[in-house]
Amino acid sequence: MEKTPVRLSLLRRIAWLGGDRRLVGLMGILSVALGWTMFVGFGLSYGLFVILPVCLFFGVLWAARNMYAADPWMVDVILRHFRYAKYYAPKSHIGKEPPNVRDFTK
Repeated sequence: MEKTPVRLSLLRRIAWLGGDRRLVGLMGILSVALGWTMFVGFGLSYGLFVILPVCLFFGVLWAARNMYAADPWMVDVILRHFRYAKYYAPKSHIGKEPPNVRDFTK
């Protein structure tokens, strides 16, 4: 029986600037929007329209790169945690029955 090779390029997550592409892309768009609104509001006199969005972007980029280096799937795990939080209710011990959760999908 011949083994089919698994292409790692199909399994690897796509990273932008070393971080998760959703976090980096969203923060890039928000930084540009913040810089534009500050430029329209303050003008060129303060220079904050460049400094603040760039600092925010690189701060989030640093966090996104560390998250991606630790676990490339961490953003998906966090989103799934928030989406299904009511189904994973805390229990006092392992053998205890989970609480009844009203599910309106049926």
